Amino acid sequence: MRDDVAPVEGMHAELGLLMAAMRDSTREWRQNLELPSDEAMVWRMFPDGPSIGGVMLHMAGCEMFWIEKFAMGRELDAANPAVIYDRDLDVEAVKWPDAPREPVSWYFGVLDETRKRMTALIREHNEPERVHRFPDGEEMTMRWILAHLVEHDSYHGGQAVLLHEAWKRIGRG
Repeated sequence: MRDDVAPVEGMHAELGLLMAAMRDSTREWRQNLELPSDEAMVWRMFPDGPSIGGVMLHMAGCEMFWIEKFAMGRELDAANPAVIYDRDLDVEAVKWPDAPREPVSWYFGVLDETRKRMTALIREHNEPERVHRFPDGEEMTMRWILAHLVEHDSYHGGQAVLLHEAWKRIGRG
C-alpha cells in the first residue's frame, strides 16, 4: 500500500492539497488518541490548562473563525458548542474553560460536522491567492489560512494525544 495525500476533489489543486494534508493530520492524531473515557476528555494536567475536549472544541472553533467568519465574512452559529467554548478561552493566558463532559464520539461529531461545512465553504471560495484583511490591515490568503489550519490541527492533535497519555499515567488519581 502506498501513502499519498491527493488533493481533495472539487477544489483548486493548492487548496485541495492543503485540505488533504489536514485530513491526514487529523487521521493520524485520532488514531493515536485512541478512545479516551468521558473522564479523560475533561481532565486537566494543571488548573486552567487544556483538556482533550477543550482542545478539540478549540480546533473546531478556529476552523470556523478562519474560514467561515474571516475568509467568507459569515456570522458564526452562536449555539455551536465550539463557538460557545471559544468565547471564554484565552490561549495566550493559558485559561481554558471547562469542557462539556461528553464522550469522545460527541467531540468527533463536532469536529466532523465542522470539517464538512468548512470543506464546502473552501470549495465555494476556491481562490488560493485571494487576500483577506483584518481591520488593522494585516492580510492573509486562503492558502495561508489553510496552511495555518494544517499546522494548528497537527499541533493541537498532538496535544490531545499527549493529554490522553498523561491521563492514563497520572490522571486517574
